[in-house]
Amino acid sequence: MLHKDPRIIAPGTFKLIQELQAISKLRDFFLVGGTSRALQLGHRNSIDIDLFTQNEFEAEQIERWLKSKFNLAITRARKNLLLAVVNNIKTDFIRHDYKILFPPQTEEGIRFFGLEDITAMKLHAIVQSGKRLKDFINVYFLMEHFSLSQMHEFYAAKYPHSYPMIAIKAVNYFDDIDENIDPPKLLKPLPLTKIIDRIQLATQQPAKIFKPEA
Repeated sequence: MLHKDPRIIAPGTFKLIQELQAISKLRDFFLVGGTSRALQLGHRNSIDIDLFTQNEFEAEQIERWLKSKFNLAITRARKNLLLAVVNNIKTDFIRHDYKILFPPQTEEGIRFFGLEDITAMKLHAIVQSGKRLKDFINVYFLMEHFSLSQMHEFYAAKYPHSYPMIAIKAVNYFDDIDENIDPPKLLKPLPLTKIIDRIQLATQQPAKIFKPEA
């Protein structure tokens, strides 16, 4: 079941995702990123749309398809990348040519990656930059679904040419976190100290899956 509380996702954003994914020429794009996690976990708000595909594409083609249906402003466009504002909502179309670990899911006309792939991608994001607090918040809540050992396995399977231990080190390095970078709105307050405590405990007990807090 998708979490559609308006505190998590605005009705207009949810509707736009449905409309975009109803376009047959975009059928190979799947919802990923913060909005996909928020819809599945219900832990925080998300206002952007990230649509990824494994296939190559021409940004100009997608731009033409979108212009005929939506209010469109282009931020950046090149082969395999289109960053845009669609109906006043930041929307990115990106090629991400990595293995899909589990078949994508479909609910209410929305095609999205499962939490296994989302988890691997989140660790990958932290390896690339450990500055965003929201990435560590996502890890905190994903640990209520998977152990750190499982998360490590997902990362290694999706990114086989990476060094998996770097992901564990990256998720345990907190000095670069900037709480002012794109801070998410959570349904309940979550101090950074609590996030750090959970991640450090998970590192000590890598098979542990945490119980959701009331």
